Amino acid sequence: MRPQACYNGFMLIEPTMKRIALFDFDGTLTRKDTFLDFHVKRFGVVSVAAAMCAAAAECPLSKFADRSEIKERFLSRMWKGTLFESYLADAENYAEREIDRITMPTAMEVFRKHLELGDAVCIVTASMKEWVEPWASRHETYVIGTELEVEGGRMTGRLKTPNCRGAEKVARIKAEIDLSRFSRIFAYGNSDGDREMLALADEAIYKWRRAPRL
Repeated sequence: MRPQACYNGFMLIEPTMKRIALFDFDGTLTRKDTFLDFHVKRFGVVSVAAAMCAAAAECPLSKFADRSEIKERFLSRMWKGTLFESYLADAENYAEREIDRITMPTAMEVFRKHLELGDAVCIVTASMKEWVEPWASRHETYVIGTELEVEGGRMTGRLKTPNCRGAEKVARIKAEIDLSRFSRIFAYGNSDGDREMLALADEAIYKWRRAPRL
């Protein structure tokens, strides 16, 4: 059974909704990569650059192209042992103060239009749910994102779910949303990591090269 598409008890994908729009987040709705931006705002450029270089250097050559491996090593350096509540406060603060500043007006116009039309809207992102979800909830939008492992209230530095990119985006979408009940699927992305999700759609928009037919 699929989980309910809810946030804090509020249903975000109603049974009456007939169309769905799937949005990538970083570079599609925003003009910056929020994963890097969040960490730079929290730790500073020098610390983030050093940790990213160390994570890449530690990654076996056989897995160097796997962003998940580097991402997990980076997260371990930055957050391992940190109280989850402390991290969550930083993430929510970032969502409140920073994300609106880096959204793209053209993208947000389409995003809001889908909401006005009564479509189900879902953000599918490799970034962490902890800063995307508080922002998305203000727009009554569901989020599927990468999740972090927590044990005993502290972060382990490991990923709880696979990095939500490429084929994993499709796997997560299908696990959480019954796409068969929608009469039309829209998808928006800007990178190779979105191509599989775009292939699901009746109307796929890549890098905003054209306006969608809404």
